[in-house]
Amino acid sequence: MSSSLTSSTEKARKVLVYLFGSLGDSLIAIPALRAVRRHFSNAEIVLLQNFHAGHIVVASDVIPSRLVDRYLSYETNKGRIGRLAGFLTLWLKLRRERFDAAVYLVISERSERSVVRDRRFFSGCGIGDLIGFNSFSSKDLFPKDRDGRPAPTVHEAVRRLERLNRDGLSSEPGDLEVPLLDHSQAELKMVDDWLNERRTRPSGILISLGPGYKTKANVWPLENFTRIGSHILSETNAEIVVVGGPQEQEMGEKLISAWGSGINAAGTFSVKESGALLSRCGLHIGLDTGTTHLAALAGTRCFAIYGERDNPGRWFPLGSGHTIVFHKTDCAGCQFRECPVPGHPCMNGISVEAVWAELQKFIREPPIEETRVIAV
Repeated sequence: MSSSLTSSTEKARKVLVYLFGSLGDSLIAIPALRAVRRHFSNAEIVLLQNFHAGHIVVASDVIPSRLVDRYLSYETNKGRIGRLAGFLTLWLKLRRERFDAAVYLVISERSERSVVRDRRFFSGCGIGDLIGFNSFSSKDLFPKDRDGRPAPTVHEAVRRLERLNRDGLSSEPGDLEVPLLDHSQAELKMVDDWLNERRTRPSGILISLGPGYKTKANVWPLENFTRIGSHILSETNAEIVVVGGPQEQEMGEKLISAWGSGINAAGTFSVKESGALLSRCGLHIGLDTGTTHLAALAGTRCFAIYGERDNPGRWFPLGSGHTIVFHKTDCAGCQFRECPVPGHPCMNGISVEAVWAELQKFIREPPIEETRVIAV
């Protein structure tokens, strides 16, 4: 740790952490928050969350209480005047708080221009020590292999730690260890009681299935999940619980109606309670979305179906013992949030038969010390 950061660590009374408001961002920030708490052990840590684009998760729902003492939030208003008014209100609020340091934990692909602008804003709020206000180049974030395909890269959670390391706030291997979520005995008992009232195959493994998605480019057709679930229920003694938010509730009803069996938990629990439910499952089946990250951080092994829009590894489930299946395409690494290619080949090219073949292996002999990445 640099001498200047050592001094700020010892003297800081109040530290602001800046984070965006999606489920994935909140979850992936937990390892970095562990490092921040360790270095500012005697300070009050306040998390500032930006609610935007309608995908809102209250960070306090998922971040362990020991890592953050208090929360502030603001909304990104529509229109130039609305945005300016919102930032002025936030500026006045932060100046009144008199923070000693600000820690930057936004998504790593934020542009250099935006990072510089954010640094100036927090400096203008009277905050002296600014930590982690560093940008990453596209070459670092999205490397290519010799064939011009997206090359494996480090996890987004590691990028957050690297951002802090550049300013002398060092991390430790334990910062990335799962599970990263805290659940009270009352929460776990509530989930257990709820499941016990609904399970029809209590002797079998409980498998969570998350058919939902936030990014349209990550969708795998619901009828494919229907067929996978039918295989599971007819060929194993497992039981399936469908998980997700209120927007996945109808999906869950359709799946269970088609299967004639199963439990629909989508829309039933808060995000934190859903994490407790996922911690009770033997494995999770899902897509590249927040529910899969939630399962991994709860300590549950994930069988995940991924497209090729991003570099492998960047948004994989944290921890070990997972399996990722994907389908190679010529348009890999596009970064599009909605696929412009007819037929959406990187997701629709993943067949039910290939997924079921790999899923059977995963159920019988799950990986222990590694995450398997399999092209199908």
